[in-house]
Amino acid sequence: MKNNIINYYALIMMILFIIYNLILEDLKIGGLLYQIFMIILIILNIITLIIYKKSIKYKKLIIIFYFLTWLLLSKNSLQCIFAISNMITLIIIGFRESNFIKILSILITLFFAVFFMPLLFVYLLAFGASLSEESGRNDIYDDMHYYCENNYEVYSFSAGAMDHFHYSIGKHYEFLDIDSIIYISYNERNEVSKKEYDDYLNNHKCKLVGDINGSE
Repeated sequence: MKNNIINYYALIMMILFIIYNLILEDLKIGGLLYQIFMIILIILNIITLIIYKKSIKYKKLIIIFYFLTWLLLSKNSLQCIFAISNMITLIIIGFRESNFIKILSILITLFFAVFFMPLLFVYLLAFGASLSEESGRNDIYDDMHYYCENNYEVYSFSAGAMDHFHYSIGKHYEFLDIDSIIYISYNERNEVSKKEYDDYLNNHKCKLVGDINGSE
């Protein structure tokens, strides 16, 4: 059993990455404790891959997966760093054992060298400067962001000057919020039209998020 876990360790971690970032996309976790946990996890994960490098299976498949999804799937900067650290570590430990991994490493290095600036721009656009800020939350306009009755959240969002306004009416549940130490919430984004956005605000009890936070 232990040998199987070691053999499929990298694959198991990849599956957990998919579950958290894709299947549980609307679950938002952040704060100082989350940052500390993720930093420890990233370090321990690298150490584990290095220690058991000869036993780890599916290195090629997992390298390709992380290369294709590190920016597309990651919900925040730390998840992105986790994906990239996996990819780089697997390339390093598998470099000598596979010509295919050697070719992959060259192609991936060239890709990042050529597209570094556009990738950096997209990265900052998606995650901003915060380590744990979730993608899909840093594009919300504060003055158009409301919490409404029956656990609904209504807001306008935009990717910036090159994007137009979008509107969302979705469920919001706050499970835990301890200042900036840790927060866990469920935030569903459900894009609607401007008319639906206005009609909902006019026909339901809603409070501007800034006013709620300011009164706490």
